[in-house]
Amino acid sequence: MISRLYAVVDLARAPELNDHVQRLMPNQAQCLYQGRLDPQVARHCPHLVELAPRDPLTVLWSRQGWGDAWGLWLESAAGFRSVWRRLRHFTQAVLPDGSGPVLFRFWDPRVMRVYMPLVEADQLPEWFKDIDAYMVETEDGQGTLRWNLEGGALKTETRAPPSKWAMLKAPQPARAE
Repeated sequence: MISRLYAVVDLARAPELNDHVQRLMPNQAQCLYQGRLDPQVARHCPHLVELAPRDPLTVLWSRQGWGDAWGLWLESAAGFRSVWRRLRHFTQAVLPDGSGPVLFRFWDPRVMRVYMPLVEADQLPEWFKDIDAYMVETEDGQGTLRWNLEGGALKTETRAPPSKWAMLKAPQPARAE
């Protein structure tokens, strides 16, 4: 199966991307929050988008935004609606003391870099249902951290930033690693 490239765009961090997100709605972009939102609030919410190799949003993010905590990228063979439904499960969390729920900004690379290595083994399958891999910028913004589930265990790789990926030049089938 061919994996698709998706991203969760943090419009609170990068409001200049709102026009790109609006252009992709409703079939390739959708707010992670459901319900009736004030338009001014919606302009600053996280949105799932399906990225295409030569789409202006993909090119802009990979060449200029990587390193600015605009959000996270993910790979999935699942369709847009399935990925959107899966990610919506993670927008709220209960704190260790049992209080909450609270907003969980998992799409923020600064949060995901800390959180993903700490996910308990029995919770990993929930994170990877319909999701093949998560990717965020490294702390210095010069590379990519990629997490996938391999044999029930979390596998972490450090790769080049997206501006160096061949897939940004042309669609590529998913490859086994």
